[in-house]
Amino acid sequence: MIKNYFKVAWRNLTRNKTFSLINVLGLAIGMACTMLIALWVYNEKNWDGYHKKYDSVYQLYVNRNFNGEISTGPDLMYPLVSAIQATHPEVQHAVTVSFPGSTLMGNGETRINKTTLTVSPDFFDIFTFDFIRGNKEVLKDPDAIVMTESTAKAVFGSTDVLGQQVRLNNNRNAVVKAILKDVPRNSTVQFDGLIPFNPSSPEIKEAESEWVNCSYQVFLDVKPGTGVSSLESNLINLIRKRTNGENPTTRGSVLLHPMEKWRLFEEFRGGKNTGGRIQYVNLFTWVAVVILIIACVNFMNLSTARSEKRAREVGIRKTLGSGKKQLIAQFLSESVLLALISFLVATAVVYAAMPSFTKLLNIEVIIPYSEPAMWAIVLGIILLTGFVAGGYPAFYLSDFMPVKVLKGTILQGKQAVLPRKILVTSQFIAAIVLISATLIIYQQLQHVKKRDIGYDTNNLIQVKANKDLTKNYDAFRNELQQSGVLSSVVRTSSPLTTILGFTSGIRWQGADPNTQLIIGFLFSNNDFTKTLNAKLIDGRDFCDGDSNTVIFNKEAIRLMGLESPVGREITWAGRQRTIVGVVDNMVMTSPYEAASPMMVAYDNKWSGFANIRLNEGVDVRKSLSLIEAAYKKFSPEYPFEFRFIDDEFNQKFLNEQLIGKLAVIFAGLSIFVCCLGLFGLVSFTIERRTKEIGIRKVLGASVQQVLVLMSREFLILVGLAFLVAIPAAWWAMNEWLKNFNYRINIGAGVFLLVGSITLIIALVTVGLNASAAALRNPGKTLRSE
Repeated sequence: MIKNYFKVAWRNLTRNKTFSLINVLGLAIGMACTMLIALWVYNEKNWDGYHKKYDSVYQLYVNRNFNGEISTGPDLMYPLVSAIQATHPEVQHAVTVSFPGSTLMGNGETRINKTTLTVSPDFFDIFTFDFIRGNKEVLKDPDAIVMTESTAKAVFGSTDVLGQQVRLNNNRNAVVKAILKDVPRNSTVQFDGLIPFNPSSPEIKEAESEWVNCSYQVFLDVKPGTGVSSLESNLINLIRKRTNGENPTTRGSVLLHPMEKWRLFEEFRGGKNTGGRIQYVNLFTWVAVVILIIACVNFMNLSTARSEKRAREVGIRKTLGSGKKQLIAQFLSESVLLALISFLVATAVVYAAMPSFTKLLNIEVIIPYSEPAMWAIVLGIILLTGFVAGGYPAFYLSDFMPVKVLKGTILQGKQAVLPRKILVTSQFIAAIVLISATLIIYQQLQHVKKRDIGYDTNNLIQVKANKDLTKNYDAFRNELQQSGVLSSVVRTSSPLTTILGFTSGIRWQGADPNTQLIIGFLFSNNDFTKTLNAKLIDGRDFCDGDSNTVIFNKEAIRLMGLESPVGREITWAGRQRTIVGVVDNMVMTSPYEAASPMMVAYDNKWSGFANIRLNEGVDVRKSLSLIEAAYKKFSPEYPFEFRFIDDEFNQKFLNEQLIGKLAVIFAGLSIFVCCLGLFGLVSFTIERRTKEIGIRKVLGASVQQVLVLMSREFLILVGLAFLVAIPAAWWAMNEWLKNFNYRINIGAGVFLLVGSITLIIALVTVGLNASAAALRNPGKTLRSE
């Protein structure tokens, strides 16, 4: 019986090729969108999932009061791990990890900068990475280095390099003791190499008793059943006890952030974990569901639009003894077969789109073939789509009365059209919300990109400094000035697109003793504001002969409550320093947030980066060649690497740009699928009103009048969808915009544009279909009368 159902279903599908093609196309697009989004969601939710201790590992975060606002971060003190291991038996393993840094690795003539982490010996007891050679015990050797497979090949040309030496930063040798497979791209912890802490080095010996400076990350493996809240209370009490109130951390609290939340729940506000990327994952999960439902609605509309052609078949089948259940089974077999064909087409589309989709996401999308759950979901999608899409047509067609059908009186008036009108209206509501969201995301991005960030990132190049370049800095600068490519250059201790250092130790006359200013800082030498094109509000730039001088930004001066700050003295890091200038607020962290208070301290000896301002109008490629030549002349032992500051700053928009691109893609596809649904409803209505159109034309109606008649009710549906969708879109996007301090106000213009776009699409869709009916010869349509 089932075989016969599918055989008949196949015959019906092949007999009505246009209908079947449109249905397959709609369902395939819906399924392909759902599958792509599902793969993305799966990969996002399984981030870090390969670690064996995924459920018991936490990263320690600390809440600090930054000038009246709670800031949450992972930066902690070095001796904390040893103290935890000595006092908290519920912590099975604890590890100190540096923040990622660049390390120069040399072997003969090969010199490559690679991202490394400095770690304590328990690192591999917490994190799971696959060894190709060596074992986890290597981290107990301070002279060892662990390399990933690709790093070993880049430095040595092979992975068979155990025991070989590699030169680190041109100042010491390390022995390769282990090789790991490359770190998976779906890992929060990323590195090219691991270097053990050296307990005998002067820096680490000093750090072992340093409870004020916080420059390390701490990860804990907690025993099952441990109360997280209780452990957090114990840890902050431990820090308070060891610091004796000297660290701002003691006035805050700590949070144990579980590994399962590292990827998707990365945002903190007011000292609490508030979400983050999970908002986008949940949003696009609903987008996938909505697009699939839209595709199913199209199937319903197109199937019921063909009811006239199937009515006599139903009548004859019932007359010959077919029961309602058999007819329902027949029509469901057709829809399931169509869903299966659509799934196969969608699978081909997904495979074809996968390279571009992976490139767009910038992650390695894993298809979990080995998981039974995936195949159960696949089967569920096919059956669910088949039953949802075919359920209404099956029950609708199987209810036809054979007497009425065979007499030709099957038409059921407006009640038959109403459900499909509601469904198509719902489709356009979803599509209008998606289009509105896409435009608002675009507006927000453009608004932030055009924000005045307080300095000019164009024609500004960042070169990583080293000891040789620092020693020969004056000669390097003079060489570039003579070449004509250089406008100015300044050395800084950190990149210009972030603030790495924070301090609470600034003191000045008249300061409120109960207020502790926490401020970001960096070191710089001559021509800081000149090179950055930063706006000086008061005072002057750093210049030759400066010593113990500082420049503050406007926000810092506001928080300090200083009037006429230039010439005032402050005490910081054991020195008296003079304020020589005040600059406008420079956005060096998140472009969506208000500018942070910042201090620039003069230092002519220490630098991490050389920031080079090119002359206007110079050839960039030629300039880079001249800079590289000068760089290699004065620091030949180091590879020349550079970054454009504007490119670095644009990295801050990657997440929102990705969401915007995904929204554009899926909004466009949803509109296309909606148009197929509207096409189905128009076809249904035209099929029922063919004779009416013929009579109107015989009585003198023009083609334009017929088009207006056929289009009016569908445009009313689009108008209703617009009225419902706009408040929903406004509310949803206002909630999204609350995540940013610097944001747009949603104006009426965006919704007028969305309405215009939707109206044009609807007009084209309806017009193409209705025009065929309006141009049809009425003699043919009325011949049977």
